[in-house]
Amino acid sequence: MIIKITTYAKVGELLQGAFGKNQPFLVSNKSSKLFKTDTIASINPIDEETRLDIKSNKAKELFHSLIEKKGISPIDKIYFNQKRNFKVGKGLSSSSTDILGILLTLNKLYKTQYSNHFLYKIASQIDPTDPCLDFNSLLFNQKSGEILENLNPISYSILYFDSDPNVDIDTIKISKAREYSESQMIEFKNLYSILKISAKNNDYTTFFECVTKSALINETILPKKNFTLLYDFAIENNCGLFVAHSGTFMGLLIEPYRLKSIDFKVRCLVEKHWKTTLYIE
Repeated sequence: MIIKITTYAKVGELLQGAFGKNQPFLVSNKSSKLFKTDTIASINPIDEETRLDIKSNKAKELFHSLIEKKGISPIDKIYFNQKRNFKVGKGLSSSSTDILGILLTLNKLYKTQYSNHFLYKIASQIDPTDPCLDFNSLLFNQKSGEILENLNPISYSILYFDSDPNVDIDTIKISKAREYSESQMIEFKNLYSILKISAKNNDYTTFFECVTKSALINETILPKKNFTLLYDFAIENNCGLFVAHSGTFMGLLIEPYRLKSIDFKVRCLVEKHWKTTLYIE
């Protein structure tokens, strides 16, 4: 038996902060169709078997410990091939796509039928987790792996890029160091409340403003290269500005019908000031 699973990266976050002490949250951005982790598992030898990294191996161990408690004996030898087409430390949920790829593969192999919600909670025991198994936006606790609320879907396009390709962020270090003031936590509560209403009403202007304000707050924690240039462009062109709060990616949100009117200008801006690839989805 061969199991093949693809887990897709989350492109930064729409909001990320805290509602109070020990109440971290994020509102996930849409999933990428470009960046992903492919995981293959087989009970028979396979070509190009790869050795699991520390976090993926921990996911396998945790899963096996769970099924043993249910009276299921782990298979003696499972052969894996796991490949990711993007780098770590960029804010594209590399750890989450790897860990969840292993958990999903084993879930299918053992026919345990654990829900995505449950797999998130397992993953969060290894690393702060992004909700990569859900393509739409969620209010999510990355430390506990808990889905707090589903948001009304609002259609938008994203234009994004790596603002500093030569830098890799220590996501664990940033996560532990992330602290917000009382006034910022109050602001995050207001931002989320307004974001939720604006998504329901398809109010793009307000939706984009909320996302941009979250990015501004988080500049005090992990500044992005030439952030002000992208911020000014976003304001002038009525776009939202989002960032990877634990990485180097950032980008713009825009209504799908306006994408063609702006993509060339964004390409020129990114080429001039960051000299890197622009991705559009």
